[in-house]
Amino acid sequence: MRTNSTIALLAAAPLLVAASPVRLQPSSNWVLDYADDSCKLSRGFGQGKDQTLLQFESTAPYDMTMLAIGRPLKTSQLRVAGRFLPIQNDPFKGEPKETVDNNHAVFWSGIAMLPADFIERAEKKQKEREAGRGQRPLPIDLAFRAEGRAARQAFAVAATELQIDVQPSRPVILETGSLGPAVKMFDKCSRDSLRDWGVDPDLEDKIVRPVWALKPQQWFSANDYPQSMWAQNKESEVRVRLLVDAAGNVSKCTSLSHYDEPAFNKTVCDIFMKRAKFEPAELADGTKVPSYYIKHIVFRMGY
Repeated sequence: MRTNSTIALLAAAPLLVAASPVRLQPSSNWVLDYADDSCKLSRGFGQGKDQTLLQFESTAPYDMTMLAIGRPLKTSQLRVAGRFLPIQNDPFKGEPKETVDNNHAVFWSGIAMLPADFIERAEKKQKEREAGRGQRPLPIDLAFRAEGRAARQAFAVAATELQIDVQPSRPVILETGSLGPAVKMFDKCSRDSLRDWGVDPDLEDKIVRPVWALKPQQWFSANDYPQSMWAQNKESEVRVRLLVDAAGNVSKCTSLSHYDEPAFNKTVCDIFMKRAKFEPAELADGTKVPSYYIKHIVFRMGY
């Protein structure tokens, strides 16, 4: 008797094995730079072709950016996720860059070393403060701000690695060790910088209403574009720090941008000095005090 038999030929399924992350150990100590207009904290990782630099920078207390530079950071992604391990689950997104010497880099702005639940609470409180459209925000809760500073330090102590997802299946991990001591030094530098600007950091801690203006963008118009830069099709982004006195007047403007074309920086500071008028910072009892204000102005060509 003939029997029919079936032979199944099963192609072996490829084994999906995630690639091991690129782990880079420190190759230098942390270096803290008290620059004229900022604080910079940097450290090297890896050896040889894997050498990578990690740098934090702040131009005002608790306002922090982060930059990583190195060949392992080559990526084809438009946005690059980063997270501090083992404490952070929700990543923050950065922009891939290329340095002047054609090295690979990733830049992140607005880095908040805070737990996700605290960030959520802070955003909710900020919305409540700004509930009245066209009105000055309500006073800051100083106790909540102090809680945030303690939470930031605790976060930094617990963070021991930085994961950079330049490749979805093979991240780069910088083995930073606890960031607590380094961030503590960094924050002290930021407070010391306030004194260098002529701002009292202890007085800043008591301000419940920061410097404010309703529509600062109205001080600028297309006619303010520097004509020499317009003729050369030059664009720029300018970040400035203003010192605002107790009457709401700008007493000093300092450019925090470093570009080859100073015309943009000069234009922005000239406009603020001539046209700006602020509601000055206030203490809880209503006393008006001097403080500072940071603003970002973008110059783009219209086509």
